[in-house]
Amino acid sequence: MHEPSTGASPQGPLCNVTIPVFNRPAATESAIRALAATSREVPFHITVVDNGSEPELVKKLLALRAEGLIDHLFLLPRNMGVACAANVGWQLVPAPLYMKLDNDTAIVRKHWLRDLLALWSHGQPLSNLGGAFNREMLRKTPGSLQTPHGELGLCVGNLPGQAVLVPQAVSEKLGFWNEEYGLYGGEDGDYGLRMQAAGLPQYYYLGPEYFENIREDDDARETYAARGIDKRRLHRELVVRDNLCMGKLFMNKILYLSGLRSLAPLQRYAVDDVDGQGRVRLTERKEYKEFQRDLAQVAAGLNARFRDYVMSYKLDAPTADAMRQVLEKHAQATKLDKGL
Repeated sequence: MHEPSTGASPQGPLCNVTIPVFNRPAATESAIRALAATSREVPFHITVVDNGSEPELVKKLLALRAEGLIDHLFLLPRNMGVACAANVGWQLVPAPLYMKLDNDTAIVRKHWLRDLLALWSHGQPLSNLGGAFNREMLRKTPGSLQTPHGELGLCVGNLPGQAVLVPQAVSEKLGFWNEEYGLYGGEDGDYGLRMQAAGLPQYYYLGPEYFENIREDDDARETYAARGIDKRRLHRELVVRDNLCMGKLFMNKILYLSGLRSLAPLQRYAVDDVDGQGRVRLTERKEYKEFQRDLAQVAAGLNARFRDYVMSYKLDAPTADAMRQVLEKHAQATKLDKGL
């Protein structure tokens, strides 16, 4: 059991809670007000990074900052992606502990940070902590710990990015969210792969004891549809794209777990300036563009082999036997044994 730090450094808070936002003004305001109403006995700051939202939300965020509910507000010129927005907040407000909180998530436990630190103290200090959606998810991997402060579960995949905590000691080894995945999704799965490759544990707390999901209204779905954003397709193509090319996340899994790629990816964007209103100017890093150009050339050959493998895939004998039994049971088996 390690002892968690419970105080801020003289330079700032113990925890920087960064909320990346894109539209959804009602949900965003609810998330911010819920968090601001919790106890700050363990000091934390609320950092909001707007990802090029419509003027209605930007005006609301400026009002919430004026009301004292937002400690740091950064305004990006357009939607730069979840990972970029989350990284801007992570980098510009240094703290021993970082938390990414989705803007449709309301923290409902008054002493949430104190209690999470107490629970986390029963695990290894060089680790991450994220919310399990339910008790079944919390206990899916054998070895969860029953502690005086609740149940600490083990995660062998990746933690949900909804309300995840990362210590500075971990980010010093693995860097920030990977910005290669476009507008939505992928960054949490990528960080989980890097944690696995580094041999670092990931822990669950029981999410419903700490937060509630803010109901997604029709406006949110209309906003995505109006902008031509199909979130389900984007998530699916992280693994295999529609043209049977390898998805970016699947490729990075191979590179990380084989020990070929650094576990601290290059960041795509650099912060050039932040004006007095919090407007951020970013540029795409030259070294990132050159890396992606060279990687794409090698990936083209890899994708060709990947497509050949998928199209020529054959079932192994045990799977073929099991499949044949199902087909025969439902009168769907061929009368000629062609050797599945």
